[in-house]
Parts: sequence; C-alpha cells; structure tokens
Amino acid sequence: MNKTLAQNARRALCLVLTLCMAVMLGLSAATTAHADDKQKELEAKKQQLQDEIDHLNDQLDDVNADKATAEANKAQYEERSEVIRQKIEVIKEQIDDITAQIETKITEIDQKQQEVDQKQAEYDERWALFKEQMAAMQRLNDGGAIALLSSATNLYELLSFSHVLEEISDENQNICDELEQQREDLESQRQDLENQKAELESQKATLDESQTELSNTQSELADSIQAADSTISRAEAEAQALNESISQAEKDFIAAANELSAYLAEQNNKFKDAAISCSLNFICPLPSYKYISCQYGSGGHTGVDFAAAGGTEIYAIADGVVTVSGWHYSYGNYVQVYHGTDDQGNAYASLYAHMIQTPSVSVGQTVSQGQVLGYVGSTGNSTGNHLHLELRVNNARTNPLNYVPH
Repeated sequence: MNKTLAQNARRALCLVLTLCMAVMLGLSAATTAHADDKQKELEAKKQQLQDEIDHLNDQLDDVNADKATAEANKAQYEERSEVIRQKIEVIKEQIDDITAQIETKITEIDQKQQEVDQKQAEYDERWALFKEQMAAMQRLNDGGAIALLSSATNLYELLSFSHVLEEISDENQNICDELEQQREDLESQRQDLENQKAELESQKATLDESQTELSNTQSELADSIQAADSTISRAEAEAQALNESISQAEKDFIAAANELSAYLAEQNNKFKDAAISCSLNFICPLPSYKYISCQYGSGGHTGVDFAAAGGTEIYAIADGVVTVSGWHYSYGNYVQVYHGTDDQGNAYASLYAHMIQTPSVSVGQTVSQGQVLGYVGSTGNSTGNHLHLELRVNNARTNPLNYVPH
C-alpha cells in the first residue's frame, strides 16, 4: 500500500514538474516573441527616422548645391557686369570726346562759312564795282570807251588810253579771280571740315551703338543677378527649413536610439538575477584580425572595429546568455550577450555587429566563452568586412580595449 502511494506521489510530482516546465517554456517563448517584436518595432522606428534624416540631408545637399551654383553664377554675372561697366565708361568718355570734337568742327565750319560768305560778299562788291566802272567808261565823253579812243590826237594818246582801259579791266579781273579763288579755297576748307565732322559723327554713331549693346547686356546681367539673388534667398529659406526639420528628426532619432538602448539594457536586466559571475577574464573575439580600423570614441564611435576577412569566426568573449540576436539598420546582423556581474556588482554585456549572416545563436541561449556567435561580414552601416565590438558596463558603453585583449 505504501509502495503504491509512493509511486502515485512520484507520478503526480513528475506531472506537476512537466506542467511547470511546459508553462515556463511557454512563458519564455511568449516573452522572447514579445521581446523580438519590441526590438523590431524600435529598430524599425529608428530606421525610419534615420531614413528621414538621410532624405532631408540629401535634400539639403541639393539645396546647398543649387545655392552654390547660384552664388557662382552671380559672381560671374557681377564680374562680367563690372567689365561691361568699365567698357561703358570708356565708351562714354570716347563719345564725350568725339561730341566735343564735333561741336568744335561745327564751330569751325560756321566760322569758315562766314569767311566764305565774306569772300563772296567781297567778290560781289568788287564785281559790282567793276561793272560800274565799265559802265562809267562807256559814258565818258558821251561816247564811252570807243569815243574816248576816237578822240585821241596821236598814237601815243591812243595807246595810253587803250593801255589804261586794259589795265583797269585786267586789275578788276585779277581781283575778281583772286577773290573767287579765295572763296573756293575757303569753301574747300569748309567741305573738309564737313567731311571731318561726318567722320566724327559716324564714329559717334558706332560708339552709341556699342554703348546701347553693352547697356542691354548689362541690363540682362542685372536681371540674371536678381534671379540668382532670388535663387539664393529661396535656397537659404529652404535650407533653414530643412535644417530645422533635420534638427527635429535628429532629436527624434536620438530619442529612438535612447529608447533602443534602453530596450537593450532592459534585455540585459532580465537576466541580472541569473547566477552568472563575470571574472573579467575576457578573450579576443576573433582568432585573428588584420588591424583595428577604428578606435572607441573616434568621431563618436561607440565601439572598436577589428578589420578581418569575411567569414572569420566571432567568439563570445566570456560566458553569458544571449539577450539580443537579430538585425539592425546600423549594426546589421548582430548579437548581444549578458556576462553577469563581477565581485563589485558591476554588470557586463558585449555586442557583436556586422555579421555576414543571421547570427548562430538565439535570444535566451546560454553561451560559453569562445563559442561561435556568427561570422565577420559587412552588413548594416559598414564599408568593409570587420567586427564592431561594443562593451557595456552597467549598460553604459565603454572602451572594450580596457578589458579585452587585442
């Protein structure tokens, strides 16, 4: 009877233990599934904000490029406008000089015309006097010149009268010819002045045309400068708006990053009661590597990058339990391992990023020091094969090389 009771008790106890294990496994699976969903949600949110920041930065780059182009064009327009302005000033001086020369020529022409008119008047006056003398000679002795010649009593008188009459005629003719020649010379000089004036007016017309063309070009450049200023102002306004949007997006991103960090810390805290003692006897996470490509803190870098060949095994630096195993837009395929606490109660966790493929371990899995977590790759925000190693002490990032041999 006692034996039967004992067997039944053992069976009941096994059943209870089985039920408890099933419940625990179910709860563990549910917790893990919930954690995975929360992780994916936070990472998706962070990724969305990062994409938004990248898009805004791309827009800002385009706006700044447009602004730079407009500024460069404006500088060229202003330079050309200044050259044209100087040319216009030179042409204006030339036009003013030619205009003054034309005015001088007009004055000289007027003066020369007055001289021509004066000679013409002298000629007309002399010619009138000559005609008057001829008429007077015709009236001499009621018979005119012929009667005067007929009245000569001897050959000498005849020759003298004839000579006098000839001299008078020749003198008048010579004077008239001389006056006519002087007038013609003056007229020729006046015509030369007219020709010079016409040449100056032609030069002025050419300069006026050049000035008009340059003024039109300068006006077009002024319009182009105004358009460039408008583009620059618009670009500055757009850049200001984009910078404000980027600033807000960066604040949201930081908040999302902090939320993700808090989540990673929370994942570690779930195992803080686990009986895991961290001896701080860490090992190098890689069997070999080429060099350290980026130090902790360099440009805000949150870990240490070990450049290594793709596919190199990645080891757990100490015993622990996997708290995160998945994908992150920046980390790529990554794993976080909680290593427990040291004698002073400080908690340690390590993170391994950019794995070539899905990690070899899952959340909740216990791992041993040196166990393979995954393989070196270049997933996420990465430009070459390497392991990005982070170390958290009490959930605060610190320099891994202060603890990990390298």
